[in-house]
Amino acid sequence: MRDFGVIKEKCSLSEALQVFHFKGNLNADRVHEIEESFAGALADNQNFIVAEMSEVDFISSPVLGELMGCKRRLTERGGNLYLVGLNTENRNKLRLMGAEKIFEFLPTIRSAVLKYRWENEDKGDEITVTIPPALNFVPEMRSLFSGVALQKGYSKRDAFRIETIIDELCNNAVEHGARTPPQPVQVVCRIFRFHLEFSIINRNAATGGDGVAEIQKRISGGAPFDLNERRGRGIELVKMLCAEFSVSSENDKTIVKVIKKKEV
Repeated sequence: MRDFGVIKEKCSLSEALQVFHFKGNLNADRVHEIEESFAGALADNQNFIVAEMSEVDFISSPVLGELMGCKRRLTERGGNLYLVGLNTENRNKLRLMGAEKIFEFLPTIRSAVLKYRWENEDKGDEITVTIPPALNFVPEMRSLFSGVALQKGYSKRDAFRIETIIDELCNNAVEHGARTPPQPVQVVCRIFRFHLEFSIINRNAATGGDGVAEIQKRISGGAPFDLNERRGRGIELVKMLCAEFSVSSENDKTIVKVIKKKEV
């Protein structure tokens, strides 16, 4: 059994976070020491704290209460307390005590840093996927990006619309991309707290040159698509679902960019 201890240090991955490494048994008789440690951080205006628990053997309910109180105080100051590295036994016990309603149990310090950046810096996360020019790959792309959106807090309605956007644009890129030789389709997604940005890129697209200019004219409202015609209906649908829609030609590539806002 490990002796109780708590070591405080700056997070090497982000200066904004303070890390407390706990170890041993967090029994009721340790509440005062833990309270003093958190009070010192608050006094130093350290509002984002990571409680690293990978070497903790036991967490008593009074200590859990102190952790919850610290999180509340930090939240009132615009900060947060992240619980990291809990072993399976401690995680299950805290869930039985209802702690998962207050805390998100994170696996590593890095995951806490990523959560902090997502919630406070809004720099966005980027995902880039390249697929062969074949329609049977498109359903996997739909599932991937709608799943990521759900994980990042977007609604099921948002996720369904994201599937529609990906489906239409990727199908279009596959159908109109170069065939000799076949060229891959690239999807770049940047996801932020309140919007997503998609770029769908295919080489030697049939929409290059004058085709790009025609689509640009239509999405700007200069030449509306006829919804009674098969061609163009998908782009019109995507335009309705997105806050912004643009298409450009760069060398031998066609680049379609859209912005989908989070619905509130």
